[in-house]
Amino acid sequence: MKTKFLFTSLFLLCISAAFAQNEETAKTIKSKLSEATVFLRGAELTHTATTNLAKGDNELKIEGLSPNIDRNSLKIRATNGAIVSAFDFSVDDFPLTTPNETKIKTMKDSIELIVEQLDKVKAEIKIDGELNQLMKKGIDKNISDTLTINDLMKTMEYYQTKSTEIETRLITNRNKQKKLEASISGLNQRIKTESTREYEKSGVLRFRCAAPIASTTTFSVSYYTSSAQWTPYYDINATSISRPIKIVAKAKVSQTTTVDWNNVKLTLSTASPSSGKVAPLFNTWFLQYISRQPSISPGYAMQNSYSYANRMDKKDISMDMESLSEVMVVEEKSIDDYITTQQNDLNLTYSIDLPYTIPGDGKEQSIDLLTKETSADYQYYCAPKLDNATYLLAEISDWENLNLLSGKANVTYDGTYIGETYINASSTGEKLSLTLGADKRVSVKRELVKDYSSKKTFGGDIEQVFTYKLTVKNNNTRTIKMVLKDQYPKSTNKDIKTELIAKDTTTPTFNKEDLGVVTWEDNLKPGETKVYQISYSVKYPKDKTINL
Repeated sequence: MKTKFLFTSLFLLCISAAFAQNEETAKTIKSKLSEATVFLRGAELTHTATTNLAKGDNELKIEGLSPNIDRNSLKIRATNGAIVSAFDFSVDDFPLTTPNETKIKTMKDSIELIVEQLDKVKAEIKIDGELNQLMKKGIDKNISDTLTINDLMKTMEYYQTKSTEIETRLITNRNKQKKLEASISGLNQRIKTESTREYEKSGVLRFRCAAPIASTTTFSVSYYTSSAQWTPYYDINATSISRPIKIVAKAKVSQTTTVDWNNVKLTLSTASPSSGKVAPLFNTWFLQYISRQPSISPGYAMQNSYSYANRMDKKDISMDMESLSEVMVVEEKSIDDYITTQQNDLNLTYSIDLPYTIPGDGKEQSIDLLTKETSADYQYYCAPKLDNATYLLAEISDWENLNLLSGKANVTYDGTYIGETYINASSTGEKLSLTLGADKRVSVKRELVKDYSSKKTFGGDIEQVFTYKLTVKNNNTRTIKMVLKDQYPKSTNKDIKTELIAKDTTTPTFNKEDLGVVTWEDNLKPGETKVYQISYSVKYPKDKTINL
């Protein structure tokens, strides 16, 4: 084994020595990047280089490759019967051929734009922080005043709703602040690096080639690099509940290979060639004692879907697809005409027949992929215990046929930007639910019914009964499908007993007992008001305090 290792080492040393001796006589060829297949993590790049070969042995050197490559993936092909007999890859330093001023100015301009965004985010954080403090002072004053239990509960619910909204915005904006500050720090570091940089690294391929005849030969050099990636995201456009949803699939592509991709043929793939994963096998599972850890409440471990009904009467809110099909559309070219999609058992690829330029500095480039239209079932959703706002949802059936990948999505409804959502392509749900925004024309009010609520003591226990009335009014000019939710508590403690006493049964109602969630699904006509009711009891030891 040692002899074999020694022989291999001597062989490689001989090759390196041979290349070093013939460095001055090697013919230098500049390569051009022609194709790039970008994976979710990594990319396969293909360079081409053309030169005249003499008959017999030729010593060549191809420059302009990325220095960040997986050497095991390196492949060289030649035309006209030329054969590559040996090759060696190295990373060399080259004097900068272009000044740094252009890159530095671009980065400084980017910093100015980011600083403007950062100032806006900081202003929003300051305003929300002050507003939160005012609300806390207000609630403290109200608690200190003489209030009835009913008014106090209303005040607490209002504070909970508004405080949750503000805290959510604060968390979002603080995360934005961190990302923006990190971007500024990164750009300043890059400016510092560019200001002092005099050389750049480049991959160089030295090889020997045997040509049967003197000819003009083209070499194709391909390799894998981990210094590139692409991320899917979407634009979701809905114009009204009577028309299909338009989903525009996009990609954010970035690379730091130090080689600018100028007018390359681009292919995006969902494959992950560098993951190196092996199909798993079981090991023996031995049971043993472990220290007790705090358990997670089941209420936080499970979630419920927006609705449970498979189908309801939609004759008042269905889409008139026949009338849509009669609309004449003038054909015009779009990005879809230049993209070929292929799917096999393992991955999905988008081959783009348009040349793209992706700089090697890591800046993300946005690329449109495909535009698809799909029908959707629209419904209004509200859980007033959590949020009084009523949201318009679009539920897409057979969404697996859209070949969607997990990613963020920008939602626009009726020409107005609503916000950002997330598409979970790994979901096992039959329908894909998208939140299109809040509609103030559908009002929901939740209030405690004092006459049907009580608090009594039985021996060493306290029993409380809570009854809530939920009032929904449709101020739209069309019939809507409404999904309304409320919650009753569940107990994992034998000393705490809960019971759902009654719920409104005049409309389709779904009770998820494991979650303690009651769902009403109903159609509301224009201007119609409907009332729903839920009542539950809680019994617990009077010397204990629970989170009611």
